Amino acid sequence: MSRKAAKPIKFESSVKLDIKGNTVKVNGPKGELSVEINDGVEIKLEGNEVSINRKDDTFKALQGLIWSLLNNAILGVTQGFSKTLLVVGKGWRSTVKGDVINLQVGYSHPVDFQLPKGVTATQKNPGQFTLSSHDKQLLGQVCANIQRIRPVEPYKLKGIQIEGQYLRQKVRKTAGV
Repeated sequence: MSRKAAKPIKFESSVKLDIKGNTVKVNGPKGELSVEINDGVEIKLEGNEVSINRKDDTFKALQGLIWSLLNNAILGVTQGFSKTLLVVGKGWRSTVKGDVINLQVGYSHPVDFQLPKGVTATQKNPGQFTLSSHDKQLLGQVCANIQRIRPVEPYKLKGIQIEGQYLRQKVRKTAGV
């Protein structure tokens, strides 16, 4: 079990939790999320704290998982999450127009990526844009889908990168001796 899961999650008064059966709905100023709960985990709501307990030791891993999912839902509806993507390559650029990201990344045509509902984009410069959402899982999936358009190649590290992502650069082949 994670040590964090033993402690209760504290949240602001602007957040409202609604527990119905195996679903916890989290409402806040930025939106609404729901978290599915397994049968081996119990949730207790006491004022502005939520505690997660397991029924027996076979549900140790689920207790930590449910704690993390619920904590991310509470953080998402209060603060939100954001990731910055970098377009690295000579002459490569991106433009954001509403909920469409136009990427010019070395293909013969520009690629338009339609953002799903709940994700917004802002442009910093032609090679950098930021995605924001209240749902951490949706944000990560959208970033992965955008990266799939032009993955980072390992020799020159050209491609679409997430800021702060660890990338290992390979050494080029040398002439045989």
